[in-house]
Amino acid sequence: MVERVRRWPGHALALFALVTASPADAADRWPQLAYQPVALGWSAAEVERATTGNIAPIVQRAQRDGQLGCRQSCERLPRVFERLVALARQQTPRASELAWSITVVRTPGVEAMALPGGQVLVSEAFVQASAPDEETLAFVLAHEMAHSILEHERQTLHFARMLLPGNVPRSVADMYAEIDYNFALLKSLEPVLQQGEFEADELGLLLASAAGFDPRRQLAFAEREAGRADRPEPLVRTHPPARQRLERLQQRLPLALRLFDAADPAPR
Repeated sequence: MVERVRRWPGHALALFALVTASPADAADRWPQLAYQPVALGWSAAEVERATTGNIAPIVQRAQRDGQLGCRQSCERLPRVFERLVALARQQTPRASELAWSITVVRTPGVEAMALPGGQVLVSEAFVQASAPDEETLAFVLAHEMAHSILEHERQTLHFARMLLPGNVPRSVADMYAEIDYNFALLKSLEPVLQQGEFEADELGLLLASAAGFDPRRQLAFAEREAGRADRPEPLVRTHPPARQRLERLQQRLPLALRLFDAADPAPR
């Protein structure tokens, strides 16, 4: 499901502003919905350093091909993102310190992703096709941000190390090499990866609802994904079946509606 000072290069907005502030009363109005992972291997900073360049090849390719920046979503993307960031900062101490940012490309085949350090990348082509309104866009962005808030990358590395022989010192880079070349290890991580997607779905739905985006309309994204029959079966199922994800989200809808009813309306 998903891969900053404001600048307008020509008519395309390439990089949106770093969001460093939130409303003064946000801590009082908005709930804490996320957990803070504990007792994990390596530090959050080590994982951030190891992954900070992961979106660079995509951005460089988009810039080379003239596909960096948005053309049709240059108002709603930053508006939705900034509202979500203000709430994301209230979730955990680490999330409050992340340098949240968003980069937009128009590269075909790219969807949406977020790095552990809070850098979000999204393809406008994906947004136009799969998240055409603000509610579904809020869900997509909040889902990716939830991965950063919950430190899913760090959790996956920790569980991967537990599956390997002990008493062997390993760096973050060592672990990525193991995951890249050890198919059995990657296959063994399927339950961990899928659980991370369920958690990102749930937290994303609740965050976006608390930020004022109607959860009933957010579910349109998951409903469309569940109705698609053209996805090939991967060798490693990093994501749960779309139908299961939709069912889990539907179970969280009553709570999401309560958060939405208590939220300030999202500005249009």
